[in-house]
Parts: sequence; C-alpha cells; structure tokens
Amino acid sequence: MDDLPPSAEPAITRPPLTSRRLAYMALLVAVCLAGAYAPRPPDFEVQTLGIFGAGVLLGARDGALVGGLTMLVYSLLNPYGPAHPLVTVAQLLGQVPAGLAGGMFAALGLHERSVVVRGVVLAGLALVLTFWFDLVTNVATGLVFGQMRVVLLQGIPFALWHTGSNVLLFVLLGTPLVAVFGRYRARLSS
Repeated sequence: MDDLPPSAEPAITRPPLTSRRLAYMALLVAVCLAGAYAPRPPDFEVQTLGIFGAGVLLGARDGALVGGLTMLVYSLLNPYGPAHPLVTVAQLLGQVPAGLAGGMFAALGLHERSVVVRGVVLAGLALVLTFWFDLVTNVATGLVFGQMRVVLLQGIPFALWHTGSNVLLFVLLGTPLVAVFGRYRARLSS
C-alpha cells in the first residue's frame, strides 16, 4: 500500500474484525434478541434502535452484520415457529439498512450535533426504516399467502403503531444513546 500514489489510496478504511469488535457485535445481537423475546405489545420492538445503535458504535459494515444476524436468529428461533424462508429474507432485508443507517449517521458526525438536531434526524430515520421493514415483510407475507392486497391493507394499523412507537423510541432513547455510542466509536476503530 506504501507503493501507491496518494490518489490511489482507499478513501475509507474499515477497521478489522478484531476479537473486541466481535465481542461488541455479539453483545449487541444478544441485547437485540433479548428485546425481541421480552414480553411486549405487538409491533413494539427495540431491535431497530439496537441495530441502528450498533451501526453508530461499530460502523455501517458491522451494524449491518448485527442486523442480519439478529434477524436470522430471531426468524429461525421465533417462539411461534420459524418464519417462511421468503419472510426470513424480507426480515433480513428490512433490518440490515438500520445498521447501515447508524453507520452513516455516525460517519456524518450527526451524533455530535445538538439534541434537537439528533432528535429530528432520528425521528425521520425511524420513520423511513420502520416503513421499509413493514413494507418488505408485509409484501413477503402477501406473496407467501397469495393475499397481497389483504395483507397490505390489514397491516396498515399495525404499521402505523409500529412506526409511531419506533419514532418515540428513537427520539426518547436514541438521542442520548447515539451520543454515548458515538463517543465510544473512536475507541473501537483502533
């Protein structure tokens, strides 16, 4: 790499998957799964915020890995039985972007902005990420059951509750959480 001219060096360097980073990833997957398996109202979940936080703390790549692994374990070891393979893929595609978004949030330095700015950005991200998750999982469920219109229409009230609760979680818990995770981010990149 020393032989390359400055213009040929990679613009972004990714930290290696050290045992310390892997331990943090495993811990975050465990926290997300604990939140998923804890008794709670339907469509009230902390996984999206946990996966987003993993992205803030560990970067986009590792946040996406936390999201993918969390959803894979949850889909296969669901208390109601394993999800259909298409729904499992949809759940992975639905949550991986939360880890990516957390990594981009931190890379842009948004975790260092004022409480108001963080809160507004987090509310918007919660809205988009939850809408995306509900859309892809409901479309997959509609395809599995051959009832696309019925599934999408009947899913609207649940999606509204899910989105509203995630917006509140991101604003109330996420605003201080991303500031703390952002401070620890630098320690893990070395």
